[in-house]
Amino acid sequence: MSKDVATASLDISMSNIIDMLYNDKIGAIAIINKKNIPVGIITERDIVVGLYKFRDKILQKLSKDIMSSPLVYIPPESDIEEAAMLMALNRIRRLPVIKDNKLLGIVTYSDLTNALRKNYYHLEEKTEILEDRANKDSLTGLYNKAYIMEQLKYHINLATSIKKPFSIIMLDIDYFKKVNDTYGHLCGDYVLKKLSSIFLEQTRSVNITGRYGGEEFIILASQSNAQSAFNFAERLRTLIENIQFSYEGKNFKITISCGVAELTNKIKKPEVLIANADKALYQAKNSGRNRTVMFFN
Repeated sequence: MSKDVATASLDISMSNIIDMLYNDKIGAIAIINKKNIPVGIITERDIVVGLYKFRDKILQKLSKDIMSSPLVYIPPESDIEEAAMLMALNRIRRLPVIKDNKLLGIVTYSDLTNALRKNYYHLEEKTEILEDRANKDSLTGLYNKAYIMEQLKYHINLATSIKKPFSIIMLDIDYFKKVNDTYGHLCGDYVLKKLSSIFLEQTRSVNITGRYGGEEFIILASQSNAQSAFNFAERLRTLIENIQFSYEGKNFKITISCGVAELTNKIKKPEVLIANADKALYQAKNSGRNRTVMFFN
């Protein structure tokens, strides 16, 4: 609300009222009685009604002849919805704020729209935060399994309809239990977060990267066939094996194993594509780790 509210007495002439409105560039004046208690309000609308009613005699009329009364007002503890409802029901664009017969300010239609706009942006921002919390893994910041499965279903349908290739990469940290047992679980969390940031930095913006569970990750590679996804997984694997990890003065190496599977005409369900990538990942693990394997039927 605006606290700079112009007031005038009941017996002031409309000539003076119009001068005040014009000179102060305001849209309303609160009318008070001899005890300074608000009893009405004069707005541009009231002046238009007065012109229609009194014609050329309006300038000689007093404020009490023109003002809107009884006064519609709100207490300071009213919320935006209540103010908006009162304005709508009474077809007015300004509401005095009054408590204990004292005029505290005035709320205009513009004030309401600005407040509602701020509330909308705040709600939108809050919704985005909640969506992030619902869709992302709290430790790594990557998408969680539930969101990944939802997106996987969507991208399978999309790739099928537009007849474009689509592949997934399953990635698993080699000997991750050993990292936890040797350096502690906090170090394990550090490894998960660092690898996640590497995955995000290296993947294309059209790809979706998620934490599938534990030390296992998944990348949805849009418009990539198996060979293209394999080449990317290999670049990622090679990059990671050459990085020096350091936690609280302890240096160590980390490697990953990858399984790649491409969407085919035979695959209708996301679970089948994941199972194929898992089989390739299992083969990579069993054949010595730190390698990428492509699934073949």
